[in-house]
Amino acid sequence: MVCGYPTLEESQSLFDILKEKSEYIEIQFPFSDPIADWPVIEKANEIALENWINTEKCFDFCERNINDILRPVSSAKNYDFETGLKIKSRIIIMTYYNIVLNYWVENFVKKAKEIWVFGFIIPDVPFDEEDWKIFRELCEKYDIVFTEIVSPITTEKRLEEIKNLNPKLIYAISQNMTTGQEAKFWEDFEKYINNLKSIFSCPVWVWFWVKTREDVVQINNISDFAIIWSEFIKKYNNWATEKLKEYLEEISK
Repeated sequence: MVCGYPTLEESQSLFDILKEKSEYIEIQFPFSDPIADWPVIEKANEIALENWINTEKCFDFCERNINDILRPVSSAKNYDFETGLKIKSRIIIMTYYNIVLNYWVENFVKKAKEIWVFGFIIPDVPFDEEDWKIFRELCEKYDIVFTEIVSPITTEKRLEEIKNLNPKLIYAISQNMTTGQEAKFWEDFEKYINNLKSIFSCPVWVWFWVKTREDVVQINNISDFAIIWSEFIKKYNNWATEKLKEYLEEISK
């Protein structure tokens, strides 16, 4: 979901739907030039910014909802030993590095830690650049998951370099494209994911081109999680709330 789209109030309604069926909720802090996103999400970012949604409002939104999804533990399932709480779902912040820079990098990471954010997805920080190194080290310092993003064109050498950093989470882009673009999984998709699973000991999540229950089953047969992004925004734009709930019920059963 994009924080503040289509309004902050409706974002809250959307979150309330998502939290019932999602183990992780990706909340995008809107940015003026979301280069990794397909037009449906670009438009959502544009509308959120027109609503004067800024970083502080996004953090407030996350904090309010994280407080709601942390519950006193009643069973061993989903028990978080650090907080002593039962976790219904976790929040991952997705945004672009300029947002982080404008907030001051360490302040951004520290704030996220204070409100129990699980991790970050920052797709425009190139591997090996100084900004990438600084941000990654701060995530380690504050014990927040820094998501490594790989694609079918990531070289074996680069994959080994990432492996040596002991990553906590791999986001595997299933296509060489922006989110929501029309295409089919290529024939070597399973080979690509299996190769990642053989290299990394951490979870491998598959990102892009996940729409149906069949997609989820296919992906979860070989990876750890399936991520639905632009397709969910499309359905939110076109469907009534009850139909959206039915979709989540079907896709997550």
